[in-house]
Amino acid sequence: MCKNMPPLELAIQFHGHVCPGLLFGVRVAEFAQQKLGVDADNDEELLAIVENDSCAVDAIQAILGCTFGKGNLIFRDYGKQVYTIASRESGRAIRIAQIFGSMDSTESKRFRQLKSLTCLSPQEENELEELLSVLFEQIMSKPVNELFKWKEIEMPGVEKAVILPSIECQICGEGVMQSRASTTNRGLVCPTCRLEGGVNYNV
Repeated sequence: MCKNMPPLELAIQFHGHVCPGLLFGVRVAEFAQQKLGVDADNDEELLAIVENDSCAVDAIQAILGCTFGKGNLIFRDYGKQVYTIASRESGRAIRIAQIFGSMDSTESKRFRQLKSLTCLSPQEENELEELLSVLFEQIMSKPVNELFKWKEIEMPGVEKAVILPSIECQICGEGVMQSRASTTNRGLVCPTCRLEGGVNYNV
C-alpha cells in the first residue's frame, strides 16, 4: 500500500470498500493529524486507543499507521465511537468522540435498513448505491464540529510494545507469551487452557 496515496484512498484500499463508518474514521484520522501536527506512524511514534471495532478503525490503521502488529493500536471493547490519538514525540494526546446522532440522517437510517437485508431487489441495490453517494458527500463535507467533539488530554500511560519470550503451555503444548501464562497445579498454562479447557490435538 503506497503511503503517498491520499488518506481516503489509503483507507478504501485497506478496508476493501467505501462505507459510512470508514468515512467517519477518515475524518477522525485526518483531524487528529491536523490537531497534533503528525504524519503516519513508522515505529510507534503514534498511539491510537479505539473504543469500538467498527469500520472506522480500519481508517485509523490505514491513515495513521497504528496497528495491532506494532502494538500501538489499543482496542477497548466499550462500544463507543471514541478515539484517543497520541503523539509520543510531542507528548500530546487528543480524545475524539462522535456527537450522538450526528450520523443519523434520513439517508443514513435508510442505508442501514437496506444493509440489514439479506437479499436486495435490483431497485434496492440502485437505491443503496445512490444513498452511499449522498452519505459520502454528507460525511466528507460536514464541518468537524458537527461530526464529533474533541479535547486534549494527558498522555495515556501506554508503553511501547515489548517482545517477551514464549513458554510452552503444560496442557496443550502451544507456545504462549510468558506474561500471559498462569501458574496452576499443572504448571504454567495458557489463557485458552485456563479459561476454556484447552485444545487436544490427539483427538
